[in-house]
Amino acid sequence: MQVITETENTERKEIMKKNLFLRTLTILLAICLTGAFSMTALAVSARWESTTSRDENNNICIDFEEVQVVLPSSWGGKVQMNISTDYVSFYHISSRNAWTEELGFDNGGHLFTIAYTEDDDYLDLPSYMVIGYTSEGTYYAEFPTDYQAYTGDSEIEAEYNALSDDMDWVKANLTLTVDVIIEIDSEYIFENSASAYLTEADLSGMTADEVQMAINEIYARHHRRFYLDDVQEYFDSRTWYSGFIEPDDFDVSVMNVYESANINLMVDYLANHDFDADADLTEYILPTSSTAYLTASDLTGMTAEELQMAINEIYARHGRRFSTASIQEYFDSKSWYTGTISPENFDTSVLNSYETTNISLLLQTKEARS
Repeated sequence: MQVITETENTERKEIMKKNLFLRTLTILLAICLTGAFSMTALAVSARWESTTSRDENNNICIDFEEVQVVLPSSWGGKVQMNISTDYVSFYHISSRNAWTEELGFDNGGHLFTIAYTEDDDYLDLPSYMVIGYTSEGTYYAEFPTDYQAYTGDSEIEAEYNALSDDMDWVKANLTLTVDVIIEIDSEYIFENSASAYLTEADLSGMTADEVQMAINEIYARHHRRFYLDDVQEYFDSRTWYSGFIEPDDFDVSVMNVYESANINLMVDYLANHDFDADADLTEYILPTSSTAYLTASDLTGMTAEELQMAINEIYARHGRRFSTASIQEYFDSKSWYTGTISPENFDTSVLNSYETTNISLLLQTKEARS
């Protein structure tokens, strides 16, 4: 066994320190100052050159070439920023220094990292969030999966934990600032749903099915696959899509601030918008079958087949799909229809009292005319 002398060990540590200095540039965030500062990282890239300023709430704004990081004012004097070629890492100073002193090499205190890539290598990371897409690559944030606080000092550990408690706020304030995000692609429902905030005006005139597919599109950008065959087939037909993450394995924390906000907007829109009011009533067999009790006179002249389709129409209002291809094609042609529930998973308890009573009347009338 090779024995390393104390002198040799000291020399190795010095070499490691020199190598680390060549790879990264450490900038202590002197947040106690209100003035902005600008410093250059390694000469190989201007991507991580930055300026630092304060906003109206005294929060710390760090502006890189295409990304802005905003840190709470309480982080002042507690955090350091290590800049490398393709990434910038943020550390808790006290934990970093304590672990480094104890272990003899730089370690610990990691809070988060922001990075840039021109491929999908970040998808293998255990914990990440996409910040935004440019025409050439992707900015993302990576987070530690192990405990990074220095545990040998209760005050240092408590300070790290306080910083960690702010991480959701920090995530929500990681934004892409480059003007040109991606080129418009007609294959997208909303080509900018990952890089800009949508409004209700953007959803105006869309069917419920189209809004739901726009939500799925955001998931699809992150390589999620889908349970429903028709949804999966739709995205498989997009040249930009590569789906390999199973629905049960998909982690919504990868969404950036725009995507999360846009999904919430569309979910609320689906829940609160009256899509029936947008639809042409002539598209319905019985327009009031879900809002009023039908009478025998309403069914005058209808055939048994038409009566059965009127029953199916009530189910279709609740998103049920159909096993018979001709029936499915019929409802797919209706602007108000959004079919997402397979026949075997459809629960009739969603029907209201009008619908339940009307189905009984329709069935009785159908039997009499069969």
